[in-house]
Amino acid sequence: GIFAVILLLYINSFLMKRRQKEIGLYNVLGMEKQHICRIFGWETLYSYFITMACGFGVGILLSKLFLLLLCKLTNVTHALSFYISGKGMGITLLLFAGIFLLLLVLNQFKIHFSHPVELLRGGNVGEKEPKSNWFLAILGLGLTGTGYYIALTTTSAVAAIKSFFIAVLLVIVGTYFLFIAGTIVLLKLLRKNKKFYYKTNHFTAVSGLLYRMKQNATGLASICVLATMVIVMISSTVSLNMNVNKIINQTYPHDYSIDIQSTNPKFFQNFLKSLKEKNTNHTFKNEHTTRYLSIQANEKGNNLEVPNQMEQYFNCKTYLFFLSAEDYTASTGIRLSLQDNETAVFDFTKKNRLPDTFSILDSSFKQTAALKTSPFASNISPTVMENAHVIVVKNHQILNKLQKEFQEIFGKSGNYLSALSYSYSFDTDGTDAEKVSFLKTIQMELSKECKASAVNSNGYSISSRQDGEKGFRNTYGGMLFLGLFLSILFLMATVLIIYYKQISEGYDDAKRFQIMQKVGMSQTEVKKSIHSQVLIVFFLPLAVAVLHMIVAFPYMTKLLRAMYLTDIPL
Repeated sequence: GIFAVILLLYINSFLMKRRQKEIGLYNVLGMEKQHICRIFGWETLYSYFITMACGFGVGILLSKLFLLLLCKLTNVTHALSFYISGKGMGITLLLFAGIFLLLLVLNQFKIHFSHPVELLRGGNVGEKEPKSNWFLAILGLGLTGTGYYIALTTTSAVAAIKSFFIAVLLVIVGTYFLFIAGTIVLLKLLRKNKKFYYKTNHFTAVSGLLYRMKQNATGLASICVLATMVIVMISSTVSLNMNVNKIINQTYPHDYSIDIQSTNPKFFQNFLKSLKEKNTNHTFKNEHTTRYLSIQANEKGNNLEVPNQMEQYFNCKTYLFFLSAEDYTASTGIRLSLQDNETAVFDFTKKNRLPDTFSILDSSFKQTAALKTSPFASNISPTVMENAHVIVVKNHQILNKLQKEFQEIFGKSGNYLSALSYSYSFDTDGTDAEKVSFLKTIQMELSKECKASAVNSNGYSISSRQDGEKGFRNTYGGMLFLGLFLSILFLMATVLIIYYKQISEGYDDAKRFQIMQKVGMSQTEVKKSIHSQVLIVFFLPLAVAVLHMIVAFPYMTKLLRAMYLTDIPL
């Protein structure tokens, strides 16, 4: 609705400017202003009904096509029902009735307070030189700079998600202020520079651009913002869909992944044994098991602090996964030789690394090796991965010592938190339908075992490649559809703005052409001057849009990383 209001107001202002002579002529020929307002009222009413009829007609015809496209992009195989929403049509009718009524009121207000002579000369009246608005220019620069600062200094995907809309809003408002006021201030500063200004090319170009920017600043800012939106939406949604297979393979390297946290050390082995015995018709291959202790902490220098309050603990931003060298070798096949206070560390991101020496709970460690292979078969959530570390200690005795120290912080309530976790992944044969059915079997078996062993039901999770793939394709396909739809909408708006801007400038350039020739400039000089102005006005919003994209690129990569896209070159 906001988008439609801005676009229609821009188009209406252009049309009213071109019709000033026509309205003045009506007045001179004897028509009163109330009669002219009545004519505009009927025109607005006819335009409204024609627009609604054409809009609903085209919308109904294209809705089925877009519905089929949505099904294709989201891999929905069953046919979706097609229906026309009466409520949606009613809201649309009321929305555009309000917009057209607003346009009618603005037009009649302008007619009521105008004079016939002014209207007859409206197309030829010279515009006043725009005034410098330093406040808006500085405010625009400050808002845009703040948005840039947020984009460039945001370090995590979680922070990027939280600050995204704030940064976007700041840059959009700042862009409008810079085009409306900043360009005028800049051109007037150039005009004060006598060495630059008093040259034939610069003299006419700067003077002409002053009036062009006054007339077209809002339109140029709109083109810039819309172009940036189109580039962002197309590039991000297409990248996600092109990379979906890689994302699925990285997130779900095996058909099934089971994570269990239990205070009973034998629970995992008993469950696994029972699962295999009851499902002999299924194969268990490419098995991968990891046993570890999970602790959350806050980094303060070389000290990893573990809060003793539950609420504070779950707000910790650093995730640590401790496991013994024996378990690491069993998971990866890589042998490690460590002393009692030595560790080998795998950092999930290069930017966030643990210090060479660190202390946690009542233990102190020295990092002697940087690991390149993760012991986990599947990827950890991107929001966790940014501050996650795998710490390999010498043996089970040190791991048990850490577990005991961790348990003592919370007392009895810490039994569950300090329990060891088991991550088990495997592949099996069969069709996708059979694998989905087997997932339900695993869930039922694990639920029964938990109840029989009195294990906390929140202490386990099961995921399958088939379910994950369906979720990724549905989500990314829907995002691509929305991105394409909005991009088409914004492109159409951009084309309309450029079209009306070019026509308006064409009429004005014809008059400027005549004036420049009358003051003694040759036809070649006039063409050169106008050509340079047109090029600057045309490419300025595109150049600013490219600048926005360059600054937003690291910011967008963090947002995409939260959606599992880590292939930056793509």
